Amino acid sequence: MKRLMVIIAAALFILSANYEASAWIYLPDYGDTGWQTYTYTAPQAFSGTAGFVVSNAIDSAAYSELLLDNLSQGGGETNRGFELGNFSGYVLMGASYAEVSTWKMSDAGNLYYPTMGEFFSDQLGLTPGIDTSGFYNGSGQAGTIGSIMETPVALSTGAQFSFDWAFLANDSYNDFALFYLKDNYGNIVFSDGLAQVGSPAPVPLPSSLLLFASGILGLLGLKRNSQ
Repeated sequence: MKRLMVIIAAALFILSANYEASAWIYLPDYGDTGWQTYTYTAPQAFSGTAGFVVSNAIDSAAYSELLLDNLSQGGGETNRGFELGNFSGYVLMGASYAEVSTWKMSDAGNLYYPTMGEFFSDQLGLTPGIDTSGFYNGSGQAGTIGSIMETPVALSTGAQFSFDWAFLANDSYNDFALFYLKDNYGNIVFSDGLAQVGSPAPVPLPSSLLLFASGILGLLGLKRNSQ
């Protein structure tokens, strides 16, 4: 019986491990992430745009910031940071706001400097901003207003697109930042969360896992009754 219970527990653990929440970094109110590096590997050839979103959630008054630097396509030198001191090669959508900076201090008092060269992008979710209700944080809450920036990207199969990023949470209302890819027809074909203020929403177990567990319990009941 003990051996059977160990096997059941291991099976449930393996199955449930496949249903973890995505790899958002969750921050306390007014926290910041430090510089992180994100790498996307193309499963097939891709041509379109890479997009970066920083958004308010719940409210539209406060704002958070997404710092970006050292963008790289396929290991080459395309889109190397923001070394012209401007946003050449990038598009700020609608009323999105961003500035090129040489340093930044977060609300937590941490200093940020470029990870490559002399400049980095500081993308802010300031009002009036742009409607971000089509994007969601790790808790499933839709954005309100924020900032969206895009840049062209072309990748062969297996090639990588990478960038350095940091998220500065300047309030306490589940603000978030994410990365996406949009094809040449305007369809978002990939998105991934970067960071969010607050805690992750609980992930419900899938019905297949619940059925597996109930079936095992039923078998255990039958075994007891037969003894």
